[in-house]
Amino acid sequence: MGSISIRKRKYGNSSYLARVRVMRDGTSYHETKTFDRRPAATAWIKKREKELAKPDALEELNASDPPLSKAIERYTEKAVKDIGRTKAQVLRTIATYTIAGLPCSTIKSKDIIEFLQSLPGQPQTVGNYASHLTSIFAIDRPMWDFRLDDREMRDAITVARRMGIISLSTQRNRRPTLDELDRLLAHFIDRRQRTPQAMPMHKVIVFALFSTRRQAEITRLT
Repeated sequence: MGSISIRKRKYGNSSYLARVRVMRDGTSYHETKTFDRRPAATAWIKKREKELAKPDALEELNASDPPLSKAIERYTEKAVKDIGRTKAQVLRTIATYTIAGLPCSTIKSKDIIEFLQSLPGQPQTVGNYASHLTSIFAIDRPMWDFRLDDREMRDAITVARRMGIISLSTQRNRRPTLDELDRLLAHFIDRRQRTPQAMPMHKVIVFALFSTRRQAEITRLT
């Protein structure tokens, strides 16, 4: 099924982003292309839908140019011992977003920027996702011949930094002392005993220390 989105350009004129989405027998395919005129976008959608309707068309495309989700899957399978469980989980989360359904060769910097903008959390957290996604673009093409263009990734990172979509983590200049931690835990344990319905902050503090997750990440967990 095709769709067209109108986007305003810097100088006031519009562009037309055409999208083609096809799912058949458990196999999915997603493709986008930008045009200056709506009729051209409409014609392209009709042409691509007709081509993709041919028998085995999706299977052939996915075999030669699989979606980003397959590249992520290959990376996490082969490198999970080196990258650690936290990074592997971040990559699996990325695989649930729309960008993961795009064929590797079609992913442009604008697709990456749209993905980063869709992520919840602070720019530091979004920057963490961008850093892990960069690993996929840097390794999967030379190692497994996935058709990912790392120039598109670099361009997206440059734009995202300048637009404030991502940023480096705030540097901490000290850690809490053991005495400070003891006093914090004692305070929140006492509060929990007096007010059972209160947030179990003593558990949250310990979880934060050992998981190294940020506040925004912890509060989104279910």
